[in-house]
Amino acid sequence: MQFVNRELSWLSFNDRVLQEAFDSENPIIERIRFLGIYSNNLDEFFRVRVATIKRMIVIGGKTVSGYDGTFEELLEDMMKVVKKQQKKFELAYQKILKELGKENIQHINENDLYEDQIKELNEYFAEKIEDKIIPILLDKKRAVSKLRDSMIYLGVKMHSDKKPLYALIEVPDTVNRFYVLNDKFGQKVILIDDIIRLNLERLFHIFEYDVIEAYTFKFTRDAEIDFDDDLSVSIVEKMKKGIKGRKQGDPVRFVYDEQMPEDLLKFLIKKLNIEKNEIITGGKYHNFKDFMKFPSFDKKEYTFKALPPVSHPILTGVKSVMKQILEKDILLHYPYQKFDYIVDMLREAAIDPKVESIKINLYRVASNSKIIHALINAIKNDKEVTVIVELQARFDEENNIYWANVLGITAPKSFLEFLV
Repeated sequence: MQFVNRELSWLSFNDRVLQEAFDSENPIIERIRFLGIYSNNLDEFFRVRVATIKRMIVIGGKTVSGYDGTFEELLEDMMKVVKKQQKKFELAYQKILKELGKENIQHINENDLYEDQIKELNEYFAEKIEDKIIPILLDKKRAVSKLRDSMIYLGVKMHSDKKPLYALIEVPDTVNRFYVLNDKFGQKVILIDDIIRLNLERLFHIFEYDVIEAYTFKFTRDAEIDFDDDLSVSIVEKMKKGIKGRKQGDPVRFVYDEQMPEDLLKFLIKKLNIEKNEIITGGKYHNFKDFMKFPSFDKKEYTFKALPPVSHPILTGVKSVMKQILEKDILLHYPYQKFDYIVDMLREAAIDPKVESIKINLYRVASNSKIIHALINAIKNDKEVTVIVELQARFDEENNIYWANVLGITAPKSFLEFLV
């Protein structure tokens, strides 16, 4: 039987997501959002799967499942596929931009602005962005080790007839990345990356350089969590330590604007300890996961029609979900049917004198979880609550630890079990 290596298979799956961005049958803004989904998927792929392959190379792993070659060769083939897809990605985005242009919607940058638009964006920068930016000056002695892999950065080069000066700017994620300008020719979308570029002289006004320019790059770290064998330390404490260590993980990818000057590129690569096989050439913009929130300009035809979950015929309009369940089995199919019934059932169980205990598995829960609140209510009504919490729900570990602590503090007599 022939097997396909799971990493290469996964890249084929993500390529299928990318194909949706080319499909003219999809609404145009949804096609941009498919690019965002593809980008978000690829981020996790590098943080987890590429990171794992690099670890196998370090420890000298030999056997690769579903692949006729070494881990080094597999990594090389993976990077070839990613770089090929990167070109398709750029092609898809440019194609969508042309189609948006026919709708009088343009994605513009800092070089495409009229005087009144420059004034508007400078005011917006001063009010909403400037106080969230802390430029970091770079030199050969200063270490740069705390870059966050969920962010995008601008590598800044200041130069004239004297030695160039380099700096970093972290593009803030607390501000909407898209700003819409309206004029007589239609609607324009500009990214805050370019609004920052527009104001580079304002940020670095104390330095006397003729030219100040900025180029985007993205930095991805190994996000796998390490566990030690110390049996005296609880699994929760090990997880907390692992999450903290994730922020200092080894680099696995460096994507940069192909227009970046060679000297700035070399400086950053050396400063961040980037290896040759971790470097990927890209376009001007990165962190396309943000494009899942690309503005729709209040035009319904630009997005898929919203499909609200339907009611279940047996549970519609009933006062007691528990009573209906006792009468017959009920199958709910999510997300096509309402999840509210589960919350209603737990709320009802929390106050029902006949209910003595509640047992539930939790994998991922919302930051303001109705499920958790219902369980806390049950605990306060002296119910025995047993919760199995999946701590290692990828990139949701901190949230799960928080809720596990909340339940533990609220209910010292209740039972919490942690799965890894």
